[in-house]
Amino acid sequence: MLSLGTIDFVVIGIYFAIILILGVVIAIQEKRSGSSGEDYFVAGRSLGWVAIGASLFASNISSEHLIGLSADGFRTGLAVGNYEWFASVVLIILGAVFVPFYVGSKIQTLPEFLEKRFGSAARSYLSGVTMLANIFVRISTALFAAGVVMESMFGVNFWVSIVVLSVVTVAYTAIGGLKAVVYTDVLQTVILLAGTILLSVIALDKVGGWDSLRAQLDDSMFTMIKPASDKEMPWTGLVIGVPILGIWYWCTDQVIAQRVLGARNIHQARMGTMFAGFLKILPVFLFVLPGLCGRVLFPEVEAKEIFPTLVMNLLPVGMKGLVAAALIAALMSSIDSTLNSTSALFSLDFYKKWFPASDEKRVVRVGQMVTLGVMIFGLLWVEVVRRQESLFQYLQAVNAAISPPIAAVFLFGVFSRRVNHKGAVSALMTGLGVGAFFIVYPILAKSIRAGGGEPLAMLNWVETLPFLLAAGVNFALSSFAMVTVSLATEPPTAKQIDGLTWASVEDIVTRLSTPGERLSFKVLACILGVCLISLWIKFS
Repeated sequence: MLSLGTIDFVVIGIYFAIILILGVVIAIQEKRSGSSGEDYFVAGRSLGWVAIGASLFASNISSEHLIGLSADGFRTGLAVGNYEWFASVVLIILGAVFVPFYVGSKIQTLPEFLEKRFGSAARSYLSGVTMLANIFVRISTALFAAGVVMESMFGVNFWVSIVVLSVVTVAYTAIGGLKAVVYTDVLQTVILLAGTILLSVIALDKVGGWDSLRAQLDDSMFTMIKPASDKEMPWTGLVIGVPILGIWYWCTDQVIAQRVLGARNIHQARMGTMFAGFLKILPVFLFVLPGLCGRVLFPEVEAKEIFPTLVMNLLPVGMKGLVAAALIAALMSSIDSTLNSTSALFSLDFYKKWFPASDEKRVVRVGQMVTLGVMIFGLLWVEVVRRQESLFQYLQAVNAAISPPIAAVFLFGVFSRRVNHKGAVSALMTGLGVGAFFIVYPILAKSIRAGGGEPLAMLNWVETLPFLLAAGVNFALSSFAMVTVSLATEPPTAKQIDGLTWASVEDIVTRLSTPGERLSFKVLACILGVCLISLWIKFS
């Protein structure tokens, strides 16, 4: 537990006050202007690249993410940072491949794009699965992690802390919509980076600098590319599983990609993805690296305790409050993004279809009610999450079950003119079944052994299959189902492919941006790519 001084609490109090004031001011402005559904759910398509990039970054970073990366750095070294650097690669793909279709078609939800390409069943599936994942996984686990962090690090009662965070977050999210979420995320990004830069610099100084750190730890701790036999980050999983999960998360998930839907234009959206891509290089050095320093400074500490140990022992009064505020910022940015996306999905993909005569104000009001309802349900579901043996496994099992078929449908939908509605539905159903099998079978096998029996020997590999490789298997089977069913049935109509596949991407980009804007995106994408390749070579 951190021993915080009066100045630390003042810093935390100032943070809460600024975030609440900023969020509420934006919310009040939106209410006074009589915001429409487009204003509420996609920020009136007014967002610039700084806001988009910072919000993409902040929404991705949660407190368990920050603390978990430090713990994994302590245990295994820098390799866990591959998730972060691969995210930069996927953000280039988001800007180059998906943004033109999302911005060009003026959609308000990503399932709306699937409906244009494949039909209403694909839209309903993606909306429903994403909403369920948000409610039963994202909100509840984020609140659970918030309660654990606040209780273990600050001594605040578990339930008191999550209720307070919930009230503050709902206060600006429900009223202000995406614009309030994004602009509070910008401030939270600044605080998050400031706090972690401070901790990383001080920790590295305490071990005597970079050369001293390398001399005191095994070389394997600084290697990003691990052998195929590695249990946590095999290079095979890095090549097969991480890109699949990354494309699903960054390119096809409403919680994240909603920011680009609110862009002022295609150029601002693409520049926002590039800004986020450069920001995603930093966590390896700001979140993972302190864990390696902690292995030298506090080798006797358990991995999961290394982050609070570093904060407590290295930072002076006042600076601890800044890092504490950074943790709270990470908590709130994850929660507000999930709330806002869930309200958009329900209001636009379900309610508006059920009640097409509803005016914009009514749809916005429904979205606000959904925000409040999702938060209340998330609070109730926290107790279920609390009983899970492993929070990490709970998250990964769900992600590995739902992400591969969704990634397959988006990728084939964009790059192939031949895949059709029936193929997409077949892929989604196949992927869901395969994902459910990978979740259920290990539990069933364990139960059989507990009863004195022995499960099928031919399926023993399922129990030991790393989740990254399981995602690859699921993606392959989903893709196979999509292609075979599509080829065996009628081709899609012209309406379902015109302007929605890769063949038309250049026309869309040319129509919506200037030559200078297109060149600037390509240059930044190349610079980011070179930076990433250079880093992987240096740490291979």
